[in-house]
Amino acid sequence: VAALFVPNSHSFRTLVRPRDRHFFPCSKMPSKDEVHHGQTVAEAVAPLIRIPEPSAAGQPPQSKICNELVSAFQKSGFLRISSPFLPISLQKQAIEAATAHLVSDANDGAAPGTEVVTHPSDPKSYCMLTSKEDAASVSPTLVEYIEALEKTKMLVLHCLAVGLRLPDPNYFCKLHSENNSSLRLLRYPATSEDTGNRCKEHSDYGSITLLLTDGVSGLEAYHDGKWIPVPHEEGCLVVNAGSLLESWTNGKIPATLHRVAGPTSESSCSSKQDLLDAVGRDRTSLAFFADPNTGVKAVLQEDEGSDNGDESEKVAQMSVSEYIRWRSGGADGDAKRS
Repeated sequence: VAALFVPNSHSFRTLVRPRDRHFFPCSKMPSKDEVHHGQTVAEAVAPLIRIPEPSAAGQPPQSKICNELVSAFQKSGFLRISSPFLPISLQKQAIEAATAHLVSDANDGAAPGTEVVTHPSDPKSYCMLTSKEDAASVSPTLVEYIEALEKTKMLVLHCLAVGLRLPDPNYFCKLHSENNSSLRLLRYPATSEDTGNRCKEHSDYGSITLLLTDGVSGLEAYHDGKWIPVPHEEGCLVVNAGSLLESWTNGKIPATLHRVAGPTSESSCSSKQDLLDAVGRDRTSLAFFADPNTGVKAVLQEDEGSDNGDESEKVAQMSVSEYIRWRSGGADGDAKRS
């Protein structure tokens, strides 16, 4: 794979030590006072980009849209998009199918090929679908939804390459030609009590994640020393960068720490109405993890003259599949996909 060069690069070390980069020691955890409220700030942290319908000739988005997408992504590693491949009707059907499956499996056990787990300290049920066959066993709607997500994924990756002014506009698309993506269905049971965070703070370790929620608040991004609620926009997906994309762009697009706060936490809501709406309601989300081809290197271009120790050399030699296994707990890894 050809090396990727992006101007004003940072060290690739952010990829190397997930324990230091992606998790706060207790003494460094942000306090409740650090949480910033306000719809305007929240929208600035996760800007909304509306990608238009493809032209009759099938032409990709204009460079103006691509530049806006990259500019938004560089600010916080988060943005929201409307995809021409994902109508609101399909999104609602996907949420309904996921909710029905998770509620059923919480009572009856996991379906073949899927996984459903509930942790008292991190209360949620989830089901990982790693193939269209898995999705078909849950609902035909999810097969259609995954196909639309694959198109959306490639659209975003194309926009990233154009917005970053790479010589090949399909550079990132080629790194994802194997469709090594997975869809995780997540359900957070309703509660009116302060049970802490529903999902602990973490950053993703693939390239990009496409997230659809049912509108119940909770997702927060850690930006400029504050936890900022990521607002819900009907018909739109939340997109965030993983550590592989951060590495490939030499830090220009950050893999931002994020979490799902409890429903009684005002910090997780963009407005008081969101807070009232969240209490006593289940929260369902569908997270689509876009992982690159298995043979692609986790580090495409190491900084010349960098001396990051044995661990950095270890990661620099890893393929994407080896890196993901390492980050997810296998092969002496230390982080888990949430």
